[in-house]
Amino acid sequence: MGRLSIPARIELNTKLMPKMVVIMPTVVAATLACGWQLGSLLGTVQPSYANHSWVVASYIVVGVMAVIALGLLEPANIAVLIELRKPRPNPRVIERLMRRFIYSAGILGLMQVATLVIMTKLRAG
Repeated sequence: MGRLSIPARIELNTKLMPKMVVIMPTVVAATLACGWQLGSLLGTVQPSYANHSWVVASYIVVGVMAVIALGLLEPANIAVLIELRKPRPNPRVIERLMRRFIYSAGILGLMQVATLVIMTKLRAG
């Protein structure tokens, strides 16, 4: 994205953002519901499960990721889309919003690494 020209970035964002506004909340909600259902089916959400603390840690990490995705990334996407659709978009506003987006995406990346560590621990026993 950094190598694209400004008009190409604007075109990509105006086409991608509306799709992401619909797709992301759906994917987050489905992932959380499916994970809980699978944990219930396998019995890993029961306090008697040997690695229950690691499962709880994974739910906390996933919950934080969901809050960041729905509470920071989605509003930033919508605000950028609204700004880009104006006749004269303000580049400072877009820059500020995209900075928030990039920081949030970085935090999500760290949370995904934490998820990998937890998954490895759960698999290793």
